[in-house]
Amino acid sequence: MSSHSAMPVARCVQSLADLRSRFAELPDPRRRRGVRHRVSAILAIAAAAVTCGARSLTTIGEWAADAPQRILATLGARWHLGRGRHVAPHETTLRRTLQAFDAAVLDEVISDWLAGHLTVREDLEAIAVDGKTLRGARDADGEQAHLLSAVVHDAGVVIAQRDVAAKTNEITELAPLLAGVDLTGKVITADALHTQRATAEDLVTAQRADYVLTVKANQPTLFAACQQALSGPSRAFAAEDVSSERGHGRTEQRTTRTMPVTDGDGIDFPHAAQVFRIRRDTGGLDGQRIRKETAYCITSLAPAQAGPARLGALVRGHWEIENRVHWVRDVTYDEDRSQVRTGAAPQVMASLRNLAISAFRLAGHTNIAAALRWAARDYHRPLTILGLT
Repeated sequence: MSSHSAMPVARCVQSLADLRSRFAELPDPRRRRGVRHRVSAILAIAAAAVTCGARSLTTIGEWAADAPQRILATLGARWHLGRGRHVAPHETTLRRTLQAFDAAVLDEVISDWLAGHLTVREDLEAIAVDGKTLRGARDADGEQAHLLSAVVHDAGVVIAQRDVAAKTNEITELAPLLAGVDLTGKVITADALHTQRATAEDLVTAQRADYVLTVKANQPTLFAACQQALSGPSRAFAAEDVSSERGHGRTEQRTTRTMPVTDGDGIDFPHAAQVFRIRRDTGGLDGQRIRKETAYCITSLAPAQAGPARLGALVRGHWEIENRVHWVRDVTYDEDRSQVRTGAAPQVMASLRNLAISAFRLAGHTNIAAALRWAARDYHRPLTILGLT
């Protein structure tokens, strides 16, 4: 089955035609003297190359060197009067520019561009906050780069990304990460690291959003209260949902049990409306149980807004971000083994990978590996996907 659809691609071409103009607004990190290639052209070339599967600065340079004249012209490459043709930036120029670029500004522009082209949902829209370490990228002190991202559940599109500096952590970076995103009416999902009182208060009071947060032993009092509230036989709980799946040589049954938060239940957390438990029983097709997992969560969503089935789906959507974004970057782009490590280049490359993956999803592609092969077979295709035609 094809990894793309003609209709979504056509829609993408019409709606995403402003990326190049956004690149043109970005500050050039180079000194004016001796600059031959516009920064917008360098970024457009790099984005197109990554959309064809380029994994390194070297392969971006090779893609640019082989690009036909009509492609270089479209991407804004310099016209060389003496040679009578467009010339691509040399790999050295690409490398130095991307290493010196303000990665945070590029992240902001790419994320804003992607967020602006998402279809508005009428029901609850969920945004997952999740971190990823770039294992192959280390700074001068030997510290690995760590990026915190915000990803729309259903679309699998990255709408914000932020570098987590070595002397900070994800907790303090969550608010700055989401600062440029309109969270009104959205649901933020995050793992137990972010189950913090200040985070919950800010999301609900300041951002007018809701939250679904995992509760673990890092919050021992809250964890014990959730366990106590959700213990007992199924007949004691009016709100419980059971779903099951078969595939990949196994069966999985998920039971989501909810309990409204009330006075006297010992659950003291800002704006908490419900606590819930998800039990996953995974087994072989022969009926033998392989493992049992139990997760506890807390949410500001009232029972009327989200029952057990919806809450279970929100948590599962958060778990799937690992496969839809991080796994794709690791496996398809081999990100964890990337040796791009100088200056801002690791974060810039991660941003360009997010752009490519998200643009493919906006265009209707579901298999990103197949989409990259499809784009690599025709120089026009990455330009179409990115709205650079």
